Amino acid sequence: MIEIVVIIFGLILSLFILVFISAQRSMPYIYSGAKVSAWEAKLLHESRMLEFADASKVSSILAGLDETGYRTYLANIPRDEDVDVVAVEQALNGHLRDSYHELLEVVPEKDKPIVVKLLKKMDLYNLKTVVAAIHNKVPKEKRLEEMLPSPTMSQERLEMLASAENFDTLQEFLKDTEYFDVFSTSLEKYKEGGLSIVLFALDKAYYSSLWADVQDKGRLGFWKKFRNMKEILTKGAQRPILKKIIGYEIDAANIKLILRLKHEGATPEEITYSLILPSYELSEKTLIWMAEAKSVQEAASGISHTTYGPILAKALPEFETTGSLFTLEKALDEGQLKMCKWMLITKFFSLAPVLMYIHLKEIEVKNLRAIIRLKADKVEPDKIKEKIVRVPKFEL
Repeated sequence: MIEIVVIIFGLILSLFILVFISAQRSMPYIYSGAKVSAWEAKLLHESRMLEFADASKVSSILAGLDETGYRTYLANIPRDEDVDVVAVEQALNGHLRDSYHELLEVVPEKDKPIVVKLLKKMDLYNLKTVVAAIHNKVPKEKRLEEMLPSPTMSQERLEMLASAENFDTLQEFLKDTEYFDVFSTSLEKYKEGGLSIVLFALDKAYYSSLWADVQDKGRLGFWKKFRNMKEILTKGAQRPILKKIIGYEIDAANIKLILRLKHEGATPEEITYSLILPSYELSEKTLIWMAEAKSVQEAASGISHTTYGPILAKALPEFETTGSLFTLEKALDEGQLKMCKWMLITKFFSLAPVLMYIHLKEIEVKNLRAIIRLKADKVEPDKIKEKIVRVPKFEL
């Protein structure tokens, strides 16, 4: 009888401990989840994007945006026939930066480093923009027009990077950063391999570092682990979410790289050199096989057994008709949004809402920039709608 009581008491205690741990894991995310949900509700729906694509002119789109959070950013832009599209894009980018600043304020403190690292993708974009500008001899005063205001880098630092006269100067600016070594090494291959060698090397450095942070390969001693058990349990609960979402992004980046270089006629060796390794679902062997495939279609069809196979299969007919890789890349982006949405529904009291919002806000601004740019170029509405990245509807 006593043994039964002890067993029952032990089970009750174990259940209490599990509930306590679960509550401890969830508490930091209740506030951030609520705030992010409120912001997500204000995002522009797909129907609104389609309305903008049908608008008669750019000024009509800006008038529509006056009803949204973009209003104050667009207030000083004249609404004449020849709207300054560059100024509009800079205003949209400024809104994106401030949205991410606001997001960082509600992210649980222990998760801020990895969220900051995710947002540093904008700094990567800016660095690649400067590299391409130096290569193409774009005047310094024009470079900032193409760069994104950053939530993680000061404007002074951005202006300094944009002012680099040449690659040697830029190399000096990159000292004491995670890009210095890889940039220096890629410059040795630049004369033979061209601009793409440097750009792919920077991508590889960023994603490899991000993936290492997500996997958290550091080791703690036993007593340090014991003293930090609460923090370890909370971080451990977030790691599978981060792995799935960021792992997809890395796999998708590798797929896009392979398909783009294959489309341009690059050799398997050139493609393999630029791959981000280790990847997530796609093994190194699979990626090398894709690099050696005879065509874009063969490379895409050869991964039918993976998460990305069905996504690419639906987009391949349009690629075969148009010859544009955009349809395949867009399908991968939409697949990522669908996966993030599933994580949001199933893991609401976690970092998933924050990660989802980062992607949704980025896609919203990208869509607006594309619509406004194409509208200014007098592109037909139906063609503009083809360029809009859609947020897939999730069906249970």
